[in-house]
Amino acid sequence: MNASLLLRIFIPGGVVSHNELVGVIRLCKKFNIPSIQFGLRQDINIRVDHTRKAELIDELNQLRLDFDINSDWSRNIVTSYVSNRVFLSESWLTEGTYLDILDTFGYKPQLRINIVDPNQGLVPTHTGHLNFIASKNNNYWYLHMELPDWFPPNTSWPSLIYSYDISKVSQKIEELYLTGEKFTVNELFEKINELIHSNSRRIDQELKLPEVPLPYYEGVNKSGNKYWLGMYMRDYLFNIDFLEATLALLSKNNINKICITPWRSLLIKGIKESEWINWVKMLGKYGINLRHSSLELNWRVPDFDSTATQLKQYLVKEFDKKDIRTYGLTFAIRTAKVDLDGMIMIERKKSKSIFKGSKQTGTYDIYHAKGFEFNQTEYDNYAKNVTYKDLPSVLEKVTQLYYDQQSTPSEEEDKLASSKEAESHSIYECKHCFTTYDEEFGDSTNYVEPGTSFKDIPNSFRCPVCDSPKSDFVEQKNEEYHIG
Repeated sequence: MNASLLLRIFIPGGVVSHNELVGVIRLCKKFNIPSIQFGLRQDINIRVDHTRKAELIDELNQLRLDFDINSDWSRNIVTSYVSNRVFLSESWLTEGTYLDILDTFGYKPQLRINIVDPNQGLVPTHTGHLNFIASKNNNYWYLHMELPDWFPPNTSWPSLIYSYDISKVSQKIEELYLTGEKFTVNELFEKINELIHSNSRRIDQELKLPEVPLPYYEGVNKSGNKYWLGMYMRDYLFNIDFLEATLALLSKNNINKICITPWRSLLIKGIKESEWINWVKMLGKYGINLRHSSLELNWRVPDFDSTATQLKQYLVKEFDKKDIRTYGLTFAIRTAKVDLDGMIMIERKKSKSIFKGSKQTGTYDIYHAKGFEFNQTEYDNYAKNVTYKDLPSVLEKVTQLYYDQQSTPSEEEDKLASSKEAESHSIYECKHCFTTYDEEFGDSTNYVEPGTSFKDIPNSFRCPVCDSPKSDFVEQKNEEYHIG
């Protein structure tokens, strides 16, 4: 292929309809595109020959797809729709709520918007300019803003925002922000209230984000009486022929939507128990591997960046060789000025040569989120000018720093420990696949809340990995495990 264009197809909320997938496959076949990537903001990214730009734009318009060409970063609306009915979620927040909110957007946002449940862990809350975060109040959301021309990072809106006002508030904030006029938070709040009638609500308790680690989002998993399938590709490329076969199975299963995750993977929900074996057979036919190590599922790299992808694969291999623990951490590789998020950031410094023979050249700076907080947008520098060869050992040290800080109790935890002895809990292990059930953490796949005693789980409980019954779980001594 000649010099290529980067085409971004916007999929609001990461919810791909059957017709949209048909259109994308048709486009790729017409332009002889063998594979596509899913984006960090739940969009679809495609490399296209630049000589066919006019023809491409005409085809996209016929398909009525929203798109940008060669944009630095996606303006796609991100939601945690993908997590609903799969991972822990706010009780009032349904898939229908997400879709209803998305339907209210009658304009194409230029600012990045996140609409996220804080309980699920798969979709980051603070990667947008406008971050709407579900509250405990039915259909009301906190708004945290990342608008550097106006406010300090993570500035909060003075009230809760009603679900069906999210699009109106977003549009008016964007219109004012793009004018360049300056506002304080209170001035902006008053201005928006003058411009639109909204059903806001007083904030009765400040938002406290729970520490929810990235869940394992790959493989065939049971949820209730149905299955969900998560698909991750090591090189992030999804073959068009495979996607076409996926489309055929979707039709057969009467599944009208699939989900894009912010980790460049696909997730399909609602697979009937009688049909899941057909999905397994299809994956086998196309040689699609499942159940990759969690070591490589928590990385974020730039679009179609082979340098970053190869670096990730090298580091994952070294982590595996050294048996480096990464549970609870996320990593991002920056090779250009791209706003990627991760608890640990690896930033490549400019170099005249990227590769020399088979070895990568140049040096790297290492950063970590302030306090290692999952949704923190400020970073501390940990190391500078680290060589390619030394990266694994430096990253091992920074991961150990994270665990050292995790094991050091905060003042609040000290007070709690002094007033109340920690309650004991048990861990149970499936005797077939060795999957554990820890009473402290529960089981989000089976909708079991943290702190639920194993004896209180219904007898219908099944192993989330091998589907063995509850009776096949054996109690273990909890000192043998350290989870989290």
